[in-house]
Amino acid sequence: MDTASGNGAAPDTPPAIKDSKDESPASRDDTDTKEIKEDRASVSKKSHYQKAKKSEKSNRDEKVMETNGSSIVSKRSVERTYLHDSQFYRYFVKKPHRRSPLIHRGYWLRMHAVEQVVQRFLKEPSEKKKVVVNLGCGYDPSPYQFLSKDPERCGDVTFVDVDYPELMSKKRDVIGSTSELQDLTWPLKYFVGYPDIVFWSDQYVGIGCDLQDTTKLNQIFERHFQLCSCRVLCVAEVSITYMDVLAADALINWATQYEDVRFCLLEQFLPDGNDHPFAQKMLQHFANLSTPLKSVSFYPSLKNQEFRFLQAGYDTVHARSLWHLWQDSSAVAADLRLRLNKLEPFDEWEELALFASHYFTLEAVKGSSALAPSNMTDSDLKQQIPERQPDAANSSFTPDDIGHMLDISSITDSARCRRFGAIIPSSGNTVSLHGGLSNQGRLEDTDGYWLTGFDANGERSSGLPDPPSSIPARQCHTITALSDRKCLLLGGRQSPDRALSGCWFRSSAEWRAVEDVPIPVYRHCATAVAFDTEEAAVLVFGGRTTGGAAVNRWFLWQETMGWDEVLTTSENLKPRFGAAMASTGSHCGLLLGGMTEEGSFCDEIWEWTVTYGRGQKPTLVLKAQQSIDVAPRMGACLVQSPIGLLLIGGVSTSLIPREEEVVLLTKKGHDQSFYVLEPVLPSTGFGDLRPLLIGHAAYVCGDTLLIVGGGAVCFSFGCHCNHNVWTLKFPNVREINYDYLRWVSERKTRPSYQPRPQRQLGDPRSPTLCSDPTEQVLRVKIESADDFDRLMAEHRPIVMEGLDLGRCTKDWTVPELERKINPYTMVTVHEAQTGYMNFQNKNFRYVKKPFGEFIQEVYVGGSRQYLRSLAAEKPADEPARFYEDFPALRDDFCLPPQLRTVALNEHSSPLRISGPVNMWLHYDVMANVLCQISGEKVVALYPPSDAVYFAIPPGSSSSPINVFSTDPDHRGRIDYRRHHIRAALGKGDVLYIPPLWLHSTAPMENLSVSVNVFFRNLTTGYAAGRDVYGNRDMQAYENGRKSIDKMVKSFNRLPEDIGSVYLERLAHELLEKAKAYGKNPT
Repeated sequence: MDTASGNGAAPDTPPAIKDSKDESPASRDDTDTKEIKEDRASVSKKSHYQKAKKSEKSNRDEKVMETNGSSIVSKRSVERTYLHDSQFYRYFVKKPHRRSPLIHRGYWLRMHAVEQVVQRFLKEPSEKKKVVVNLGCGYDPSPYQFLSKDPERCGDVTFVDVDYPELMSKKRDVIGSTSELQDLTWPLKYFVGYPDIVFWSDQYVGIGCDLQDTTKLNQIFERHFQLCSCRVLCVAEVSITYMDVLAADALINWATQYEDVRFCLLEQFLPDGNDHPFAQKMLQHFANLSTPLKSVSFYPSLKNQEFRFLQAGYDTVHARSLWHLWQDSSAVAADLRLRLNKLEPFDEWEELALFASHYFTLEAVKGSSALAPSNMTDSDLKQQIPERQPDAANSSFTPDDIGHMLDISSITDSARCRRFGAIIPSSGNTVSLHGGLSNQGRLEDTDGYWLTGFDANGERSSGLPDPPSSIPARQCHTITALSDRKCLLLGGRQSPDRALSGCWFRSSAEWRAVEDVPIPVYRHCATAVAFDTEEAAVLVFGGRTTGGAAVNRWFLWQETMGWDEVLTTSENLKPRFGAAMASTGSHCGLLLGGMTEEGSFCDEIWEWTVTYGRGQKPTLVLKAQQSIDVAPRMGACLVQSPIGLLLIGGVSTSLIPREEEVVLLTKKGHDQSFYVLEPVLPSTGFGDLRPLLIGHAAYVCGDTLLIVGGGAVCFSFGCHCNHNVWTLKFPNVREINYDYLRWVSERKTRPSYQPRPQRQLGDPRSPTLCSDPTEQVLRVKIESADDFDRLMAEHRPIVMEGLDLGRCTKDWTVPELERKINPYTMVTVHEAQTGYMNFQNKNFRYVKKPFGEFIQEVYVGGSRQYLRSLAAEKPADEPARFYEDFPALRDDFCLPPQLRTVALNEHSSPLRISGPVNMWLHYDVMANVLCQISGEKVVALYPPSDAVYFAIPPGSSSSPINVFSTDPDHRGRIDYRRHHIRAALGKGDVLYIPPLWLHSTAPMENLSVSVNVFFRNLTTGYAAGRDVYGNRDMQAYENGRKSIDKMVKSFNRLPEDIGSVYLERLAHELLEKAKAYGKNPT
């Protein structure tokens, strides 16, 4: 490696630094001073819009910088636990906090992934000087780590850290006060004349610059460096994802101006969409911190990210998930994984898989040698998997046979959400879930469930007792059903390095302790078998034992004989835990999946047969089986069902897609020679209430499959608990339908719980209105324009069904809207602080942002935002017409012939896209039709005569009253028992709202899309001049208010007591005339 300092490709020292020993700051070149002035001038020339956003941007930047504080504390905790030979984070964390093993393992994997990329870069032979640029470095001390570990390779390398100026100044202060850091980068220089260069040494430079300002960043590097003659590595670890997508893309493009550059990106992605429970927790977490993940909205998949960099001009790009990196022995060697286990007991494997499956590392190269990583990407792996071919001869059903909706019953008490428990066999019409882990810790009690339809009287049968509370709390244990309602509870753990060996047997109506299993185990497999002796037995395999070691021993338990070790003929079966095993006959079965001690998947499928006779040692024969497209799983359930063996949940080498969360494991081929997986669920999986099938339990009782419990700690983003239970009922193979499970509490100290009903369209209880139960808006089907005109003459709201609005009701999905509307189109949205927007106190703000960013924040993160489109050209002067503002949508929406009057008299037609936020109560002066395109919403309506009861200020059309509030104070102040009517709108419904009818809307889903068409239904009376929103009051009212002002002023010369009397008399006369108006026309 060439370490000569005379290389012309080396970064330049700033002009003020080149001869700093001999030159005072006052003697700098005039050119440099001019450049500085020009820089300052360019910074000050900001647009009016940027100035208006300065405070908002400052707050957002502060929130982003705060993420560095949390991250650096976690990395310091990793350093204390795993990295005893490198202790540089300690200088930046004054008060260390020990994180959980899951946080340790996840952050270690992040740090290791980036470190590998930098190490490969440093090892590459090159005649050029090397520069490592850390974009959004935070307090990351990686330059010191590399300089201390490998000073020889770093001899001709310069590390450049870039981040916000405030953050870099704090980093400089820490370095300046820490001798251990100064020793590695001495002398560290500071120069007042160049504020962007926060500190400088021969091998380490700190730059203070907002990464969104690529123009300024480019000026800094052009002035002080010669990167065109260097080999450059840019690193961005979870930093640019917080930036506006356009700015992040500009930063990625900025690096391509150099001839020999690499880019390493590590951040989040969505391998199975934004509705995966982990993805929802992750996105909501960052949204709650006011640091939403922006890149993930535009580039949700690895292929999207790869294309992003290819489009920017990089020659080769490879991306893969951190979970794929973990499984690659060349990236994380087996002995390294074992060493981590020894440093800290660890058993959160499923949760680590979730985290690592939602983070990726990407390497892009432009120039020099092409990138040739030793590993394939996740997408490469998928391309090599043969496509499934339907086997008509062997396929008994298709996923569509099962249907597309699960009937789900909710459990509202989060304390009852337990994971890694054990299901107890059915007794009568009940099943129970014992032990496991809740958010409060390990459990020793039991919850019971009963299946509707099992008992003709609808009551729970007496059943058998659940395990007594004297059995210590545990998780990851098994309870195996035997004949005559007998069952065996065995093993489990309290902590990852403390396995349990106790066993309890239920016979008749009691539980009793029996002989301990020969070795303490948890995460083992257990299944019932039977022999000619007619005595039921339990076969146990694998698991983990005390200390965390994996086991490959087999044991057999019988009621009269106790435990016996099983002899096996195979030496190729690896020790494993978390495997899935089920009996397929009285003494034969299947074993698949699991994980080795160091955290690698076992991808074999084994058929086993066990034999036993009196006086003989039990013997087991194993036979490895072929499979096609059967990815290994760990932590899954394998159960027999009426349609065959079902494999349910768990984790795999990549994130399990929704349609494969429940699959049928079956043999195929003309000679039944190999196993395949067939999806059981439809492509929508479990639908909107998708479970997190980790730590769950599954059981088949008769013709019903039960899935209960489960959930996971979603890294540092919060815990997801399955608040629902799911059952699939199979009355016969061709007619599969669903039943639901009702909750029964077994603990007398807790009240019983009723299932929470799903919110149904048209259900007057949802969402709650603070008025008494009221009538529904009339729903009709109209055949002609005359029908609509007659209904309109009644001056009452109506909901029209079955109208043809065009293909928008089918096509305007989020992906299609993103495709048709340029994601960079700027839109102005209402960004609410709460679930209710109040126009009077302005508890929301108007924010201008790219359409793609808005739609993803609402759709993915459930953000409380509301888009009421404005005219693209002159929003303050012209009414909105969606077909002009979004021309790509023009042909998708049409008013049907029945609404001819609306089309001929159109005033405006804004597009409305709403997140989970309620619109304030208001009225519009013009009539309008609200066309619901997608999603569902509730509209509360009040006639114009009720306007006086809703505190609408003079000259305004909006009320401060939240009519959806359940606050009793509201009911005390306002009389809601007026003439309230209610409309529930679904896809394709059209609501006619007459002029001056007050209305407020509440979405029933995270996303609602509609088109509002305002029209003039009167021939005269509208106010002259501009009316952008269609709610400017009638000319007569505006004139009347002016007359009132004049009338009041005419009494100014009279004493107050006399003037007030006459004004009150006039007010009374006006009120009487208002009551009589229209009754006796003259």
